Amino acid sequence: MTKIDDPNEIQFRQVNPNWVQDDVPTRQAFIPTTKDEGKLSLDRSATTTAQQAHNDFTALGLRSEAVFAITPAECSEEPDSIECYESPLENNPHHSHADFNGLTKSRRKKKSFELRRHAIARGKLHP
Repeated sequence: MTKIDDPNEIQFRQVNPNWVQDDVPTRQAFIPTTKDEGKLSLDRSATTTAQQAHNDFTALGLRSEAVFAITPAECSEEPDSIECYESPLENNPHHSHADFNGLTKSRRKKKSFELRRHAIARGKLHP
């Protein structure tokens, strides 16, 4: 795994329809689920677009209501700094992730609220 070195590189987040209320994502969209092993799945804007990331994601049979985004700089804000890493997958060479490991459950929740705030301020990127 290689840390993403551009602090302003947009990292796309697919938002499940269950995590959208009033056309904005809930905080659940910005916190890893139990199966994610503490890693929030993202896609790198350096190698794909919001539209293509959405198309690739839904082509796998996964559901996405919208694409929002965060940056490594936003992830690394204190308190509760986390890092973003390149993590290409066999079925997704653009994959990256934000690593929440090392944060307690309550700190993960607080970080998800911060990331959500940044994503909403940036606005929906697709569709």
